[in-house]
Amino acid sequence: MNNLLVLQSDFGLNDGAVSAMYGVAKGVSKDLEIHDLTHGITPFQILEGSYRLFQTVQFWPEGTVFVSVVDPGVGTTRKSVVAKTTTGHYIVTPDNGTLTHMKQKFGIESLREIDESVNRLKGSENSHTFHGRDVYAYTGARLASGVIDYEGVGPELNVDDIIEMDIEQALISEGRIDGTVEVLDIRFGHLWTNINGEMLDEAGFKLNDELEVLVTYKGERRYRSIVPYVRSFGNVGMLEPLIYVNSMLMAAVALHQGDFSATYKIGAGPEWKITLRKIK
Repeated sequence: MNNLLVLQSDFGLNDGAVSAMYGVAKGVSKDLEIHDLTHGITPFQILEGSYRLFQTVQFWPEGTVFVSVVDPGVGTTRKSVVAKTTTGHYIVTPDNGTLTHMKQKFGIESLREIDESVNRLKGSENSHTFHGRDVYAYTGARLASGVIDYEGVGPELNVDDIIEMDIEQALISEGRIDGTVEVLDIRFGHLWTNINGEMLDEAGFKLNDELEVLVTYKGERRYRSIVPYVRSFGNVGMLEPLIYVNSMLMAAVALHQGDFSATYKIGAGPEWKITLRKIK
């Protein structure tokens, strides 16, 4: 472990929940470095939390401990776990689908269930709705600071039993790809899809091609236009649309210095479909 603890949740920053998690962690060790991944996950959206881990974990030093709390099933029989990834990172989280992207994109080396008889904030036994503070921040801090080692988390579980959510796969044919808008680049309103750069090549798309972009929600058309596939934002005029390959090497749709999502009222998730088609 490297004394680094990174927190993610859907709690927001408008009350004391995140600060309480910081306090619990610092109570374990004042020497911990605590950082935020985000606390702006859309409430209850487990798949979004899963994606943000995929987006971020790989860029932190090996041995970093992540605490991810998007937990609509808090207080139920869902397991509380710590996963060790093949990248050498640790993720403390409910086993409710949050590990989906990390398992499928990078791999989970091993999994342990948190033994709450040892790894739970003292005095919190009668609290059943804030495991982010009482179990996850506490366990994550103990692991990151070296108070416990990974074996000290609790009993080992079978990696194959990790709860996974469905991640739709893009469909490729000559001159066409059908995919989904997986998440939004929230600050700028870009649409981040499940279509990677290799798929663009496989479909025969080349930089500077003009592609038809069709976005639907539950089968209803929300956007349709001809959009250039270019390297970056400066390749198009102000407020003009573009398709580009983002920092995760996935296809994205944006407006140059505009908010595509807000402009066209487009969201993200499995029901938001996107088709890219080459204009012949």
